[in-house]
Amino acid sequence: MDSDSTNRSEENGDAPRHTLIGKCVMKTLTHPLDYARFLAQIGHEPMAPYRHRSIFGEERLFLPNLIVYAKYIYSVDGFKGMYIGLGPKILGICIEHYSSSLMSDYIQIDKSQNVDKDSDLEVWKDCAIKTSKEMICTATSIILSHPFHIVSMRMMAQFVGYEHRYTLVLQSVLLINHEEGVKGLFAGVIPRLFAGLGTVILVNIAKQVFSRYLFDPSPMTLNIAEFAASFLATAATYSFNVVTACTAINNCGLAAGMPPDMPVFGNWLECMKYLYRTDQLNRGSSTWFRRVPLTNSKLLKML
Repeated sequence: MDSDSTNRSEENGDAPRHTLIGKCVMKTLTHPLDYARFLAQIGHEPMAPYRHRSIFGEERLFLPNLIVYAKYIYSVDGFKGMYIGLGPKILGICIEHYSSSLMSDYIQIDKSQNVDKDSDLEVWKDCAIKTSKEMICTATSIILSHPFHIVSMRMMAQFVGYEHRYTLVLQSVLLINHEEGVKGLFAGVIPRLFAGLGTVILVNIAKQVFSRYLFDPSPMTLNIAEFAASFLATAATYSFNVVTACTAINNCGLAAGMPPDMPVFGNWLECMKYLYRTDQLNRGSSTWFRRVPLTNSKLLKML
């Protein structure tokens, strides 16, 4: 991709904020924490909860934070074990990056028409066009990279039952395809699409509202608005990530995805309804203060 096309993509907001190398390095550094978060998302809590009194004097049950959880993984599997699942994750990130960039270059937006900045209708119409393009790029990258994310999640889920079914990327892809068919390679892709596309929509709408109605459109305030919008959108769509994690490993032969650790779900909607009923749709969302749902009898028995 030449520098002109790169600049055009950045102006449209479609190019990744960081370079591919930067994203891979960041994911490598944060993988132990992501590993712990994933295990929390699928409901594996090997450490007992503790009682803690809030600033309002109310006593609540909390789980050890994700830093402590990552240390627990290290104590069980060592340093190398903390990076299980990183390989297919990096491959997935590379596919996401290149597929999104190629799709962004393929879809061209007509810039010959000037947008009237004083007209709300014109501004929101322009926002809708750019958001639609970004949604197409995001959906393409998610679908093409999903099999590698499936492999990564199942490699990490083996921690629960100390299994070794999924060891290498190609071996894992062939095994999943042999046992479950193509459907297995795309388990959980729908809630992941909802999370990704929902984030794109919410970020663009919130960013437009912040920059147009709440802040002066200076570069600094736009960056702040984008950060705030991204944070809010990620929080709003987080539950779909939990459903994706659970659906990806459900009924695949691993202990983490089978009873008694996890019920067998017919589809991702059943999974979401179950997590909603048991107040576990946001498990793993907090790094530090992880509240124990009162409906989780398994954790309450550990007291």
